Amino acid sequence: DINGKPFLGLPGHPVSAMVIFHFFGKPILKMLSGLSREWVWHQVKAKAKAARNIPSVPGREDYIRVKLEEKDGTWWAHPIFGKSGAIAHLAKANGLIKIGIDEEGLEEGEEAEVILL
Repeated sequence: DINGKPFLGLPGHPVSAMVIFHFFGKPILKMLSGLSREWVWHQVKAKAKAARNIPSVPGREDYIRVKLEEKDGTWWAHPIFGKSGAIAHLAKANGLIKIGIDEEGLEEGEEAEVILL
């Protein structure tokens, strides 16, 4: 806190700021509003298949922005690639796919858990 007031610093790049706010800012606001611990950390998730290959570098945890689309009863996650300073990418994304630190990405058609934004 700063002078008794809660403070959350965010990265300067818009996309990075959105991801950090989603994982830290929203839970802090939920906690300050009096929600139970169970709901503070609750995230709405869905299953979707990768619409194309989604690469990732092992040794780093990545959160890939995706746009979900339903086609013939199947949800598809279309990756949105681009630099973290490109604000236009924020408007297109409605989910995030976490690529674990030991993973090399997802193959097209592979099912993944999507964190809904």
